[in-house]
Amino acid sequence: MAKKYRIVHYINQFYGGFGGEDTAGMDIVVKEEPVGPGLAMKNAFGDRAEIVATIICGDNHIAENLETVVPEVVKIVKKYNPDMFIAGPGFNAGRYGMACGATTAAVVETLKIPGVTALYAENPGTDMYKDRCYILKTENNARKMREVIKKIVDFSLRLVSGEAIGDGKKEDYHGSGPAIEIDYSIPAPKRAINMLLAKYYNKPYRTEVVMPNHEKIPVPVLDKPLSEAKIALVTDGGLVPKGNPDNMVVTNSTCFKYYLIEGKDKLSPEDYEVRHQGYNNAFVLDDPNRLVPVDAMRTLEKEGVIGSLFDSYFTTAGVMTPMEKGKKFGEGIAKIMKEHKVDAAILTST
Repeated sequence: MAKKYRIVHYINQFYGGFGGEDTAGMDIVVKEEPVGPGLAMKNAFGDRAEIVATIICGDNHIAENLETVVPEVVKIVKKYNPDMFIAGPGFNAGRYGMACGATTAAVVETLKIPGVTALYAENPGTDMYKDRCYILKTENNARKMREVIKKIVDFSLRLVSGEAIGDGKKEDYHGSGPAIEIDYSIPAPKRAINMLLAKYYNKPYRTEVVMPNHEKIPVPVLDKPLSEAKIALVTDGGLVPKGNPDNMVVTNSTCFKYYLIEGKDKLSPEDYEVRHQGYNNAFVLDDPNRLVPVDAMRTLEKEGVIGSLFDSYFTTAGVMTPMEKGKKFGEGIAKIMKEHKVDAAILTST
């Protein structure tokens, strides 16, 4: 008979049946049985695995005390000598997502056993832990809980059995997954040959060079002639009006801004400065149109090549800005463009 894998499951006070915000400060409770979503996992696992313990903790308690509560969770997990750790799924619940990511990453890194959770892309736990553990993709709410549970169970069984796991695009997880431990006592050519042979014989292996797992964006199609289109200018080069009226930072941007260019045939150097620490901006300071080409766009507007130039340009500083934050900037810029019936945008970079 095949081995029945031992699973430890982490959930919050809500899914543990203790209540909502009124019990979010509760300490850790351990039940040696499946609870909440663990019941659906039990059915999905069948006789292949069993949940030997469910760790339940209040969202506030763990979120406010990650540095002490997470190690406590790891100690409890170790006590049950499991083959696998599962947290959540946490969907888009912020504190719960942080707990799911933190506990999964800590268990994987400390106990060296497989672990997995499942979160929405914009959950703060996703951005913080997606390169330290496997975080499967979900929608932003629990409407499809059973589908996500099946996804977690199927992935868990592959992990715990030692099956080869592909990259995030192929396997539908965020980021790069857990950090790869490399045995540098083995020469690089030999490690490469070993990986190649493992791939050839369909055995488990992990590449030492993990490719970024970027979201696939469909290419939009302009639905009118360019000569009728309203075009906006966007830059991540940090061009702002002189004096930096909105206190834009030079790295790790916290926002984007947009500034009027209505009635301007070009941008004058005395009116602008650069808030960006990642490139030599001397040429932009000499002529801001090199970064935000208002002069060229006005010419195209007058010649009838484009319909019109939007009366503001958008700006931020891309240097050291996380991908998820950049995505939120893009969504915010797109919303404003839609409100003003902008048809297309030109993004100028450094």
